[in-house]
Amino acid sequence: MTWDIVGHELAVRQLQLALERDEMPQALLITGPESVGKMTLARLVSNALLCQGPAAQRPCGACRACRKFASGNHPDFMAVTPEEAGGSLKIEQIRAVERFLTLTPNESAHKIALIGDFERATTAAANALLKTLEEPPVYAHLILLAQDADLLLPTIVSRSRRIDLRPLSPVTVDAALQTRWNVPAEQATHLARLSGGRMGWAVRAVTETEYQQRMDNALRLLLGLLRQDLPARFETAQALARDEHTRPDEILAYWLTGWRDVLLIQTGNAPRITYRQYDQALAEIAQRVPPNAVLQALQALEACRDALQHNANAQLWLENLLLNLPELA
Repeated sequence: MTWDIVGHELAVRQLQLALERDEMPQALLITGPESVGKMTLARLVSNALLCQGPAAQRPCGACRACRKFASGNHPDFMAVTPEEAGGSLKIEQIRAVERFLTLTPNESAHKIALIGDFERATTAAANALLKTLEEPPVYAHLILLAQDADLLLPTIVSRSRRIDLRPLSPVTVDAALQTRWNVPAEQATHLARLSGGRMGWAVRAVTETEYQQRMDNALRLLLGLLRQDLPARFETAQALARDEHTRPDEILAYWLTGWRDVLLIQTGNAPRITYRQYDQALAEIAQRVPPNAVLQALQALEACRDALQHNANAQLWLENLLLNLPELA
């Protein structure tokens, strides 16, 4: 069978074999960076389990079950993600999943609950899911998505079959953008480099005009911050933490790439930087900020992002981060 997904050949083949042998695990944990393809793969697995077409062609895309799945109306499939961008998965959402899986399937031999961004589950929500993982109904399948298994309770990881997705090569992303999304060659190469191997990011940058703009805004914010005094940085941290439409973890991811570019310039690897459109500004930072301070900034960003993914107090962590970033007077 052929699944409509770019790359991740090993993971795809493992899951296809499990499906063919009727050995699909009841608890599946798919990990990998944001927009790397976790949701696409999870939906393919779900669709294949529910498909009523020939076994060798699942998901066939043509049967009644596939049509219902594509329209978002299959009664034996449930998808749950945080209700707000950058928000938490709450215990009420997990309890809704438990109630859904308690009821026997309506039209299929399986019942599937897909939970995205599971690293954002509150401690109470994660613990609530453990009972279902320990004693799932025979027809039930739980598919959990997370950026990093280390962000989850070890008991949840140990009860799940783990599939790790890695970033794709820039060549793979470039080729897919050109052949499948008809992106001009120069633009495809540019986006493939910016994507960091995340196919989902590259596609959204093509199809959603504001998506790449968010990256540019994040980089401009960082460049401006380095010239702000401490009171202005304090105000910026508060604004980032309080803005309901802002995802601080996404902004920090873009900042991490920017500081890594600075380090590449300092180590004589300027041709490898990601944000080439900001090469002059990054070169200035590389010249004025010592390498040890760049490394400290990278470590502080990693720590802050990790804390936010564990539902830490966003304002306190962002204030501490911004007040300690290097200054360009």
